[in-house]
Amino acid sequence: MTYWRKKAVENLALVFPEAVFYKPTQAPLVALTIDDVPIPGESAPCSTRWILDEIAEHNQSVSDPAENVRATFFVIGSHLNRDYDLLTDIVAQGHELANHGMVDTWPAFQSRQEFEAHFHHTHDRLVEQVPNYPIRWYRPGRAFYNPQMHQVIQQAAGYEPYFALASMLPLDTLSATAEPTFTANYMAQHVFPGAILLLHGGSAERSKNTAAALRLILPRLRAQGYRITTLSNLWQAADD
Repeated sequence: MTYWRKKAVENLALVFPEAVFYKPTQAPLVALTIDDVPIPGESAPCSTRWILDEIAEHNQSVSDPAENVRATFFVIGSHLNRDYDLLTDIVAQGHELANHGMVDTWPAFQSRQEFEAHFHHTHDRLVEQVPNYPIRWYRPGRAFYNPQMHQVIQQAAGYEPYFALASMLPLDTLSATAEPTFTANYMAQHVFPGAILLLHGGSAERSKNTAAALRLILPRLRAQGYRITTLSNLWQAADD
């Protein structure tokens, strides 16, 4: 089943060359990405830390620090809250920050001017909290994009000229399927060398589900010989 899912992702990447769905590699690497963080209006410690803590707890069982789980957190600018140290703590723990726009919306339906303003405003808010941090990736809300959006990210200094998408259609935002065992098993069906995995924060309920799903899936992937890393680290892996 995973073979056919991988072939479907490869075919999708041919149709949409402006986006990254996976990394062609034989290395046993996958990227873990977390969308919609943090949670608007929360005080410290915010619920996003449940995800951080779950990864940190898993990493305590890893003898080689080079094998530690790393993730890319896609931040929504308007979700930044009163947990002012969250972004610096994410980076300090070896994870990556990325741009997920200013609001949780459909950016493909915005005007170029509105999209560009949201894109740069989010970028500015990220580097304001983590000065000089290199932001490399932008992921469009709902995974939809248009040529004008592509022009903006191509012109953005330091950004990869591709939209960061994923190797799976996430189901953890739906109430019927937002359950840890289902989420972990569903994710496992989309794992292959070079896969980009996707889970969600953005609310206490989603963060709790993601943390619990990670508790199930991380040891499983490690036992299968996979290293779970950031999108940038995966992108730097050797090609097929």
